[in-house]
Amino acid sequence: MTTYYKILKKQMEDQADPLQAKKMAAYMKNQFLFYGIPSPKRKALYKDFLKEEKTKKMVDWELLDQCFEDQHREFQYFVCDYLVALASYIPFEEVDRIQAYI
Repeated sequence: MTTYYKILKKQMEDQADPLQAKKMAAYMKNQFLFYGIPSPKRKALYKDFLKEEKTKKMVDWELLDQCFEDQHREFQYFVCDYLVALASYIPFEEVDRIQAYI
């Protein structure tokens, strides 16, 4: 388990809103678990991390795999936000890896 995954999971658990989570799950026809964190608040949790990742100029596929496997939808949203933020650093040879997240 990557260190940042543990940190982000703790942050999301701390920010969880069970009432909002229930509403979000209902909106998605109960296909996913949610922490109930609205998008602006969720993105604020990892804004600085994404800035730091851009300086590395490479994608942490292990982190993305862990996050995408998490049952909570907010982690899948994180994967999407991460890939958008680091899109210019994804070599053409690795574009196929994104298919697993679709």
